[in-house]
Amino acid sequence: MSVGNAINKINREVGIKKCIIIDGNTADVFLHNRRIVTIKDLLIKNLAEQGCNDVIYWDRISGLEGNLSNLCLAEPVEETEGEEYDFGEDDFSVPAPSLSGACKDVSDMLNVVLRTMSDETRKTVFILNWTEYLFSTGQLDPADRQSLTLLGKSLRDLPPRHNSTERESAVILITNKVSSLPLSFYNGNPEVSQVTITKPDRNERKEMIERIAPGFSLKNVTDITDSERLVEFVDMMSDFTNREIIQMANMSRIGERMTFDKLFYLFKYGETENPWEKLDAAKVKSIKKTLSERVIGQENAVNKVEDVIVKAFMGLTGMHKASSKSMPKGVLFFVGPTGVGKTELSKAIAKFLFGEESACIRFDMSEYVQPNSDQKLIGAPPGYVGYEEGGQLTNAIREKPFSVILFDEIEKAAKPNPRILDIFLQILEDGRLTDSRGETTYFTDTIIIFTSNLGASEISYSSNKEQVSEDFIQVVKEYFDHELGRPELLGRIGYSNIVPFNFIDDPEFTMNIARSKMEPIREGILEKYKIKLEIENEIKFFDYILKGADTSKGGRDILNALNDRLLSPLSKFLFMNYDDLRSFKGATLLISVESDKLRFDFDE
Repeated sequence: MSVGNAINKINREVGIKKCIIIDGNTADVFLHNRRIVTIKDLLIKNLAEQGCNDVIYWDRISGLEGNLSNLCLAEPVEETEGEEYDFGEDDFSVPAPSLSGACKDVSDMLNVVLRTMSDETRKTVFILNWTEYLFSTGQLDPADRQSLTLLGKSLRDLPPRHNSTERESAVILITNKVSSLPLSFYNGNPEVSQVTITKPDRNERKEMIERIAPGFSLKNVTDITDSERLVEFVDMMSDFTNREIIQMANMSRIGERMTFDKLFYLFKYGETENPWEKLDAAKVKSIKKTLSERVIGQENAVNKVEDVIVKAFMGLTGMHKASSKSMPKGVLFFVGPTGVGKTELSKAIAKFLFGEESACIRFDMSEYVQPNSDQKLIGAPPGYVGYEEGGQLTNAIREKPFSVILFDEIEKAAKPNPRILDIFLQILEDGRLTDSRGETTYFTDTIIIFTSNLGASEISYSSNKEQVSEDFIQVVKEYFDHELGRPELLGRIGYSNIVPFNFIDDPEFTMNIARSKMEPIREGILEKYKIKLEIENEIKFFDYILKGADTSKGGRDILNALNDRLLSPLSKFLFMNYDDLRSFKGATLLISVESDKLRFDFDE
């Protein structure tokens, strides 16, 4: 819950419940009467406003602080002068403390808590901070058991009074994770209430930005609160803590001024350049031509990709949703026969958007079929081997936040390991994923692509391409709705984002595919041996190559045919002339077909 709701719950329950555990975003800073305060000061000031002035604060470094004059300490200590709490301009006071710094030992402190809370005349609230380090992790040692007994007795020694108009003494434990405390202490304990503070909500982020606005030094923005983009700034910092907002303002004052967008990407990703900003309208207009040069005969798929990229370029992706600022730039589900260009199109999109094919991060889902293998994506739980390494998916996106994420052949993992689908739900809905170490990874600037061969063995080739496309879409719907029983995942992807790929049936398509795959071979031979390849009769040559390809297996078998029918004899020819290859630098190697085999001749 937001910090405002959390404080309201604490106000209601402190002294009614004898113990309140506060966990979550406790390391953050907060606004109190426009002052920036820590969780410690926020609680003390708020309790004072509620009329509770008998507040004792403790951590194992500072010891006791607060109104200590009437406490019965567990052991004699030397009296020292403490400091008064600074409550600013607010009109309330807390007695000056004495004996400040006593009881740094955990056992001594918990004895003080027990004695004080066993005294019906006292109405004291103890705030114990850093309690994630109060007990050992795992098996409790004797000292832990002693401390836990003292804390438990503090809550149970006196029965609750049913006719009192006053609140009782209470203990507030502050920790970053409630799981760091022994489960036996709080689970099912009616005297314990848990309050989880989340990261700042939208209004709290807006208030913090307005509070520290003079701290931002931005290009083209004199006052961030007057900017028409203030709402956008607030949304961009979704999932930021208040500390991070302040840190971002501090970063803006170092070095030359930059726009808010560049500052945001520098702080969030360590980069000032956003590839999405580098896209211009002229380049986006050429996307169909660029992608079609690499993926032959899949006009419908290319058209759908164009729609997604144009929407992202114009900033309208997910605008109909409240979480639009954190959603991925686009989501696509490629389905169709094997070898028709699904993976190739994914790589082409990465090259087009981010300048390199390596920006396409591929996950072969056949590697995630075993139970718990989904943990490889987000990291092993604490205490398990590999916990420190983090997750394969989250690590990859933190390293390359601008990327195409390809989950290849998703159906291979979805049924045997359905828990993996929960990970996809989080990414598609919120655009972020928290790994096992508690670190959040953002997918805001990614394109997410799922591929599948669903229906490839059931749907036959037909000249009616529209019917074939509808058949593939129906197979995908049936799979998610009935076989998996997870229609919500397909709902996140979107029915309109299911992209069927055509069968490769047209001889002209297969010829064009073979011709396009020939280009890397030409370039490779020229780069390695400085020899130019030239084909004497292209139609006759590609007819010969394609005789070795089963086009029902798609473009992948065309690659196999090029490997078997061209590269194998070509490598033998070059090897036979290995000693003379240097003398042929700059020459042209002519390839022809004679007697149903290839012939190679140097044309100097």
